[in-house]
Amino acid sequence: MAQHDKRAIKDASKQKGHEKNFSDDPLIDKIGSDLKRIYEDVVNEPIPDDFLNLLAQADERRN
Repeated sequence: MAQHDKRAIKDASKQKGHEKNFSDDPLIDKIGSDLKRIYEDVVNEPIPDDFLNLLAQADERRN
């Protein structure tokens, strides 16, 4: 189904007071899970010392 078709269906369901959830698509669920896993990995990575030093230098110049 084309993206604009999904949008039209979703808009129509909003008008009737029903919110259509497209997460019942296994592919979309898989993509969402993979993206969340990758994002969580990146967020949990340590900040490199070089970057922390640059931030400290910027703070010193501001003060």
